[in-house]
Amino acid sequence: MKPALVTCYVDPDLDGVSGSFAYAEFLQKTGKSAVAGIFGKPHEEAKYILNRFDIPYPQEFPDAYEFDEVILVDSSDLKGLGNKVSPPKVIEIIDHRKINDTNAFPNARIQIELVGAAATLVAEKFIESNVAISKESAILLCGGIVSNTLNFKAGVTTDRDREAFEWLNNEAQLPESFWKELFLAKSDLSGDALSERIQGDFAWFEMGRKKVGIAQIEMIGAKELVTERELEILQILNTIKEERDLDSIFQSTLELEDEKNFFVTDDDEMKKLLEKVLGIEFAYNIAIREGLIMRKQIVPLLKAELEV
Repeated sequence: MKPALVTCYVDPDLDGVSGSFAYAEFLQKTGKSAVAGIFGKPHEEAKYILNRFDIPYPQEFPDAYEFDEVILVDSSDLKGLGNKVSPPKVIEIIDHRKINDTNAFPNARIQIELVGAAATLVAEKFIESNVAISKESAILLCGGIVSNTLNFKAGVTTDRDREAFEWLNNEAQLPESFWKELFLAKSDLSGDALSERIQGDFAWFEMGRKKVGIAQIEMIGAKELVTERELEILQILNTIKEERDLDSIFQSTLELEDEKNFFVTDDDEMKKLLEKVLGIEFAYNIAIREGLIMRKQIVPLLKAELEV
């Protein structure tokens, strides 16, 4: 029997890579043939963890069409899959997004739970089934939880994320400086890295009759980035807007050390909308919000306003 492919969306972040890697291990240890694989290239933070701890990269596949069964972790929308997966082949989905396309997968067992990281849901599989986890999977899942909860400071963080991390770290034994090392690893956006990061973690959403694009960057040094490279950011955003025929676009840059969001857009209509739903105020093309808020939290607020 062919193994099931455990995978995520195209160009996955650390949560997607870690969840795919670890859930494939869980399935193998509980009697199911499975292999972890990815489409495209992993984000910088995922590369950092894999390289630093000498963990083998999940195999890269052009698509999932050679597999009879596919399991999605940290993925439940069609756009993110980029036509790499035939929806009827998906037999299971493990995700933590409130906004999803689960009705597009007719044969899938669905687990959508609003925790901070899909890595938490995978860790709980090991905990609940009393299955031993490898050090490699424990390290990756710890990284996925730290990344997605912004080191437990994001509003999406739950006690389940904290408890899963504590259990995983008994095996991973990560240093206390791990979170900062991880965030610094993805904070160098010099040269072309800025455009690559914006496009690599970009997503757009249908809200009412509008297509809204949102770029999200998580880093240390956000203030310097948006003030020194504002025009470059706007140029990149407006190129994406034109190429994808979007109605609106903005960037949210999360400052992970000082716990602030910096919003950038030159779209006057979007400025007014963000000011209304987030209680912020733009000075020209930049607005600052105290406290961290992630794209997955912003999207429902915008949808509620645009779909009245």
